[in-house]
Amino acid sequence: MILSETSKFKLFYFIRFFGDAFFYPFMTIYFLHKGLTEDKLGILLAITPITTILVNPLWNYLVKDAKISRIVLQLMTIIEGIIIILVTRVNGFELIALLIGLIAFFCSPYVSIQDGFTATFCNKNGIEYSSIRIYASIAYVIATLIAGYLSQYFGYEVMFLTAGFFFALTAIITIWIRPIDSVKNQTDIEIPKRDFKSLIKNKNFYKYLVFYTLVLGAVRIGDSFFGMFITGNLGLSNVGYGWVYSAFVLVEVIALRYMTMKGNQFSEKKLIVFASITFIVRFLIYFLNVPLFVIIAATLLRGLGWGIVLYVHIKYVLAIVKVQNVTTAILIITLVFSIFIGIGNFVTGHFVKAFGYQWLYFILTCLITLGLVIFLIFTPKLQSLNLETRK
Repeated sequence: MILSETSKFKLFYFIRFFGDAFFYPFMTIYFLHKGLTEDKLGILLAITPITTILVNPLWNYLVKDAKISRIVLQLMTIIEGIIIILVTRVNGFELIALLIGLIAFFCSPYVSIQDGFTATFCNKNGIEYSSIRIYASIAYVIATLIAGYLSQYFGYEVMFLTAGFFFALTAIITIWIRPIDSVKNQTDIEIPKRDFKSLIKNKNFYKYLVFYTLVLGAVRIGDSFFGMFITGNLGLSNVGYGWVYSAFVLVEVIALRYMTMKGNQFSEKKLIVFASITFIVRFLIYFLNVPLFVIIAATLLRGLGWGIVLYVHIKYVLAIVKVQNVTTAILIITLVFSIFIGIGNFVTGHFVKAFGYQWLYFILTCLITLGLVIFLIFTPKLQSLNLETRK
C-alpha cells in the first residue's frame, strides 16, 4: 500500500512521540529512583533549556528551509535514541548530567523544527496542522500506559531501549517523506527564504511571545515536577502514573479532535483564554490540600487545555508572521521559553526541597494568571483575514 504524504506525516508524528512517551514522562521518576534529590533533579531539568539557549542560534542559522529541516530531523532522532539508551548504563550525577546535556545540544530544537517543517507542508497543501499533530497525542495515550507497566515489571532499561528503537524508526520515516518542494498536487505558491528583518520588527509576535512564555512556561515547569509530585510525594505507583498520564492525554486527543472539526467556530482569543483558565484551575487544586482522586481529576484539565493550545498555537503563529518565518519564529519562541523554564526548573528544585510542592503550584498559578492578564490587555493582532473576521 502506497501512503500519501499526509499519511506519512501522521505516521511521522505517531512514531516519534510513541518513542518520546517511553522516556520523557518517566525521566524524573527514574532519576528519583536512582537516589537523586529534588535540588539535583532541578539542576538536571535546567540543563536542557539552558543548553537550548546556547545551541538555538546555531540551529536557527542552519535550518534555513524545509530541505535542511528534513535532513536535520533525520540525524537528531538517531542521536537522541542512542543517548537515551546510554542513560541507563551510567551512574553518578555528573555522567547523567553530561548525557542530558548531549541530548539537549543535539536534539532540544527537534520539536520546534518538526512543527515548522510540518506547518510549511500543511500551509502549502491546505491541510489543517492539528489533523496531523493529533497523532502525536494518540501515540502518547497508548505508549504511556504501556510504559507504566514496563517500568514497574521489567525495569527502566527495557523502557528506555524501546524509546531508542522508536527514535531510530522515526529517522527512517523522515527519509521516506519526500522533500516538500517535490510533492505533487500542491499549490503554486512558492515559499521564499525567511525574512528575518520583518520578523524582528513584528510587535504582535513579541506580544504573543510574552504570553506563551509566561503561561506555557509555567505549565511546563509544573509538568516537569508533576511525576515526582504524584509518585514521590503522593505515593502513586508507576502503573498508576502511566494510567493518569494516558488519561489526560486521551482528553487532549478528544479536545484536539473536536478543535480540528469545530475549532473554526470559535475565535482564537477565546480559545486561548479558556485554555489558560483550565491551567489556572488545575494548579490551584494542586495547591489545596485535597485527596489524591481530586488531584487526578484535576489533571484531566491539563489534557483539555493542552489540546486547545496544540490546535491554536501554530495557527496563531502562522497568522502573526509570514509563512517563510514560521520555523524561525518557533525557534525564537523556543529560545525565550527555554530561558524561562531553565531558570524556573533550577530554582524550583531548591524551592520544592525547602517549601514543598503545594506552594510551587500556587506560585505557578499566579504566573499563569499574570500571563493571561497581559494577553487580554495586549492581544496580538492577526494578519490573516480568515482569523481577523472571527474576533
